[in-house]
Amino acid sequence: MIPGRKRRRPGMARAVLFFATAMLFAVCLAQAGDGSALVTQRCLGCHGMEKNCEVTTTDPDWWTETVLRMVEYKNGLLSEDEVARVALFLADDQQRSTLCSSN
Repeated sequence: MIPGRKRRRPGMARAVLFFATAMLFAVCLAQAGDGSALVTQRCLGCHGMEKNCEVTTTDPDWWTETVLRMVEYKNGLLSEDEVARVALFLADDQQRSTLCSSN
């Protein structure tokens, strides 16, 4: 061993790498799953969920067009990425139903 140099533990580097990977995965999941928060924070300011809860389509393209129309009414409401996340959230019956009062 070289004097003045600390000996590294091989398991420590793996643990740090694993932790960093887990944190990145958690952040990605949080960003992907925040469709509910976006709808609550940005959409419910103008209207309730009643209309959205009555819709039966699960077509993401239809929801994307609908969300884009809402963004036209209120410029800057959502970024392109947020439009996609909201549309995917609303296209999923199970997820959308979590915001419906008749849940």
